[in-house]
Amino acid sequence: MRKRDLGILILAALTIFFSLQHEGDFTFREAWLHLADDYPFKHEAERLPPPLIADLNGDGRSEILVATHDAKIQVLEPHVKGGNEGFTEARLISEVSLLPERVRIAAGRRAVSMATGFVDRVYKQGEIRKQILVVVTAGWSIMCFDHNLKKLWEADVQEDFPHGALHREIAISISNYTLKHGDVGLVIVGGRMEIQPNLYLDPFEEAVVAEKNADRHRRSAEEKESSEDSSTKGGEQLRHFAYYAFAGRSGIQRWRHRSEDVPHHVSDSSQLVPQHNYKLDAHALNSRHPGEVECREFRESILGVMPHRWERREDTLLELAHFRKHKRKSLKKMPGKRSSSTVNKPEDKHVFGKDTTKKITNAIGKVAEYAASGKTKKRNLYLPIVTNYTQLWWIPNVIVAHQKEGIEAIHLASGRIVCKLHLQEGGLHADINGDGVLDHVQAVGGSGAEQTVATGTMEVLKPCWAVATSGVPVREQLFNASICRHGPFSVSRAFGRTFDAAPLEVATPILIPRNDGHKHRKGSHGDVIFLTSRGEVTSYFPGIHGQGAIRRWQLLTGATWSNLPSPAGIVEEKVIPTLEPLPLHVHATHKVILVAGEQEAVILSPDGSQLTSIFLPSPPTHPILYGDFSNDGLNDLILVTSDGIYGFVQTRQPGALFFSSLVGCLIVVMVVILISQHFNSTNSKPRPFERKSTDTR
Repeated sequence: MRKRDLGILILAALTIFFSLQHEGDFTFREAWLHLADDYPFKHEAERLPPPLIADLNGDGRSEILVATHDAKIQVLEPHVKGGNEGFTEARLISEVSLLPERVRIAAGRRAVSMATGFVDRVYKQGEIRKQILVVVTAGWSIMCFDHNLKKLWEADVQEDFPHGALHREIAISISNYTLKHGDVGLVIVGGRMEIQPNLYLDPFEEAVVAEKNADRHRRSAEEKESSEDSSTKGGEQLRHFAYYAFAGRSGIQRWRHRSEDVPHHVSDSSQLVPQHNYKLDAHALNSRHPGEVECREFRESILGVMPHRWERREDTLLELAHFRKHKRKSLKKMPGKRSSSTVNKPEDKHVFGKDTTKKITNAIGKVAEYAASGKTKKRNLYLPIVTNYTQLWWIPNVIVAHQKEGIEAIHLASGRIVCKLHLQEGGLHADINGDGVLDHVQAVGGSGAEQTVATGTMEVLKPCWAVATSGVPVREQLFNASICRHGPFSVSRAFGRTFDAAPLEVATPILIPRNDGHKHRKGSHGDVIFLTSRGEVTSYFPGIHGQGAIRRWQLLTGATWSNLPSPAGIVEEKVIPTLEPLPLHVHATHKVILVAGEQEAVILSPDGSQLTSIFLPSPPTHPILYGDFSNDGLNDLILVTSDGIYGFVQTRQPGALFFSSLVGCLIVVMVVILISQHFNSTNSKPRPFERKSTDTR
C-alpha cells in the first residue's frame, strides 16, 4: 500500500473517531409522566416542594414521592422499560392524607417541605434498611411516616410563629445519630417565616384560623407584657431561624432553638455606640448571641461545608458536620502542666528502636502483623450517642444551615449557636482558587433597573458582568469580566427567538472542580460557570497571583428563557432555569454541567463540549432534579412543570463506545504500518549496477 493511500485512511479514521467522541455515549430518553391539575398559587410561598426519589421499603426499587395541593403525599412507580415509547403514565402505588383524622380542615395542611432518610442503626452489612418520611405543612405541623406511610408521630409548633406568616425558608435533616439513650435516629427541622401581604389573604382561611386560635390568644394575653413588646417579639421571630430536634421514632422533642430562647442581655451605657459614629467595624455591627464565636475560629471547617449558594426556598439546606477550631501555633510549654486528653491527639507512629525510613521492612512487618491476627478488620458500624462531650472527629457535632443570609452552625447536642457567617444572597461562595481563603462570586444581568454592589466593596457591577472577591472580610479582588458575547442590551436572535423585550437574567454561578495534579479540599479549586438567559455559558478560572480571569471557553446553547413582567409587576408562570453540576453515576466524583432553559436542556462537559440535549415538553417551575429512579446506578432527570412531572431516564450507547474503541485500535495499527514502511524504505539500499565486460582480446 502506498504511503499516500495509508495517510488518507488515517485521516478518515481520525475524523470518525473524533466525531464519535463529540457525539457522546449516553442520552436521556422520555420515560414517564404524572399529570397534575393546574393550581394557580397566589404567593411564592404556596409552591409545592419538589418530588423525592427514595426507596422507602428497601426492596431495591425507587419510588417517586409527590406532594399535591389537596394535602396529600402520593407514591408513584416510575415506568423505565426499554424502547422509545415516549412518556408513559406513572402508576400510583399509594397515597396518604395530611388532614387531621377527626376534623377534616385543609387550612394549613399543605406540604411545604418533605424529606426521607434512615434512622435505624446498621449492625451488620447487607441488612435491609427502611426509610422514614418527614413532612412539614404550611401550618407548622411536623409529621413523620414509616416506610408504609403509617403515621409515627406529629408535632405542632404553630404557636411559636405569628399568625399570617408564610414559609420563607424551610429544611429537614434526618440521620441515625441519637442524643439520648433509647432514641432511634434524629430529625431536625429549621425554618424562617415572613409576613403574608394583605393582597394574598384568604378571608375564609383567615376566619377558620382565627376561630381556631381564639382561645389560645385569650390564654396567652395575660402572659404577654404589652402590644409593643409583642410586635417586637413577632418581628424577632420572623427574622430568626428556628430549629427543632426530635427523636426519630418517638417524636420526643429533645431541644429547640427560637428567638425567645436566646437570653438577651443589655450592655451598660459605656458600651453604647453613638449614632453619629459611622466608622464602625463590620464585625461590630453583627451582634452575637451569648456563647457564639466568630466563624474565623473554624475557618477550615467552614471551607469544608462549601460551596454555598442560595437563590430560592429549595436551596435552604441542613447538613451534619464536625467543627473544630483553627489550629494555631503551639505555645511555650509551662512547667508542671500536661494535657491528659488524648481524644484529638494523633497517634505517634514512631517506635523507639525501630527505623521507620525503610519501606521494605515496614511492608514486611505489616504483612506479618496481618497474618498473625488471623482475621481481617471489620467495619465499625456502631454510632455513639452525640453529647456535649463527644469529640470524635468522625462524629458530627454541629448542624450547618445554608440560609438566605449565609451559614449558621448549631451545636448538635444542645441547640445553641456556635457561629454565624453572613454571606451575600444570589452569589457563589467557595474557595475557587484553592488557597484556603473563602471567595465570593457575583454576576448581574442587563435589566438596568436594579444596581448590585460587589461583596465587601462599594463598586456597582456593570450589566452582564461578573466579579470575584476573596476574604472575610473582603481583602482583594480576584477578577472581573464580562459573561456575554455581545452587549447586555443587544438583540439576540439565537435559535429563532428574540429576547430584546425581556431583561437579561443570570443564573447563580456554580463551581466545577478541576484536577491540576494537586490535592485540594472538597468543593474548592475549579472553574466558575455562568449562564445567561440568552443561553450563553461561560467558564472562568482565576489567574495565579492576581493575574485576573482566565476564560476557559464560552458556548452558545439552546438553554434560553425569558420572564416578561405583567403590568401589575407580578411575573406569571415564571420560568426557573437550571445550572447545576451533574454526576452521571450515583457515586461519581467527576461531574458534567447541566443547563436548562424554557424549551431545552443541555449537558456540557467541563471543557465546554456539548454532550447531549433534551427537549422539554413544558417550561420548568423548579430546577431540574437528578437521581437514580431506574436503579441502574446512573442518575436520571426529573422535570417539574405547572401541568405535571416528567421523568427522563439515562441510557448508555455501548455500540458507539465499542465502535470508537475499534476505530482507535485501527488508527494505531495504521500508524505502526506507516512508520514501519518509512523505516524499511530508508534502510533498504539499491543494488549496484553490474556492467558486462567488453574487453576484446
